[in-house]
Amino acid sequence: MSEQAKSDAKAQKPATHFDEPHEVVLDPSLSKAQKVKALDTLEQDARQLAQASSEGMTGGERTKLHEVLVAKEALGLPVADAYETVLQDLRSRQKRDQANDTRNLLRQTIAALEALLATFAHPDADATPKSASAPR
Repeated sequence: MSEQAKSDAKAQKPATHFDEPHEVVLDPSLSKAQKVKALDTLEQDARQLAQASSEGMTGGERTKLHEVLVAKEALGLPVADAYETVLQDLRSRQKRDQANDTRNLLRQTIAALEALLATFAHPDADATPKSASAPR
């Protein structure tokens, strides 16, 4: 299957390729138009699930509508806002993950991204954590 065909399949049936809506935004193989199409599909699915849930016709699964809407907003945001979206995801994964090794890696990744975001807020400041600096 060609790369274009794979991207088209992801855009047409995103639920089969992505676990979370923000993954659509982060996928480098998709064009912005494909990302919009995929998120529109996920939004429609989430709204239908919410409707079915309100009518008592589901097994209690989450709709992820909020996450889809956040991901759609992230497509038009500046880079710093996109990092905030990624941080939000990493923090939620850190809360859910049971493995200590993974949680530690997520904690380190979150700290690194927070330091990077600090450089956006204060471009002249050195955001390198003191513990990460080279020994003298």
